[in-house]
Amino acid sequence: MKRLRRGAAVAALLAALAWGAASTFVYFRQGSIIYLPTRELARTPSDAGLAYEDLRLPVRRAGGTNETIHAWWLPAPQPNGHAVLFLHGNARNMGASANIEKISALARAGFNVLTLDYRSYGGSDGDAPYEAALYEDADAAFAELRRRAPEPAKRILHGHSMGGAIAIDLGARQPREFGAAFIEATFTTMADMSTLNPLFRLLPVDTLLTERFESARKIGGFALPILFIHGTDDARIPAVMSKQLFALAAEPKAVVLVDGAGHNNLHGFSQYAGAYRLLLEMVKK
Repeated sequence: MKRLRRGAAVAALLAALAWGAASTFVYFRQGSIIYLPTRELARTPSDAGLAYEDLRLPVRRAGGTNETIHAWWLPAPQPNGHAVLFLHGNARNMGASANIEKISALARAGFNVLTLDYRSYGGSDGDAPYEAALYEDADAAFAELRRRAPEPAKRILHGHSMGGAIAIDLGARQPREFGAAFIEATFTTMADMSTLNPLFRLLPVDTLLTERFESARKIGGFALPILFIHGTDDARIPAVMSKQLFALAAEPKAVVLVDGAGHNNLHGFSQYAGAYRLLLEMVKK
């Protein structure tokens, strides 16, 4: 009996040590879990037959240091007067094939497009990304967009995946500076995302997280026309999260669920262009 009790105590101790080690790992390595940047640009807009300007935008960090981020400006072949700030997701960089295809689709649809790489992504400065830095990068890109597109009603925020959370943050802070927001395949909060992994459910992730991306909290005060679009077959971020954000957002708003679409291929479906037309109609009302 004593041997059984001793064995149970040892097992409990080992489990506690493993739990503590896993929690410590998540706390100190969460940046490397969330952010997956690459430096090499696999493609540029010229590979899609589009002209573009290569930009270096200055960023003043909260800590006082100065950096620059890499950005592209794509003038539409046949402009419709609108300019889109496109904010990509957490993996690779703006030269990833899916991102090139998205901004190419927007440019060919008549939108001028400004896109950027966040800190440590692609050719941007910095060694490691973090949430506050990504918001600073979005602010720097917004300053450039405002210079190139002076009419606020003609500016559109577009964020994909993690970029959707960055777009929601920027739009919540600058509601009078944009005409609308197009939020593609994004999530409610990073804490909610952690619950999708069974291993993380065993840890106090909500306490450990410093990279929080709390879109569900911010969306309630969002004062722009907003459209959420999500694929029903998205294996990375469940479509229910866009539905939850839609429920929390104020009017005018819309949600478009695309049957059969995954996380990175929504732009290949006809509903994508239709969603943009719907968004522009919402702006006019």
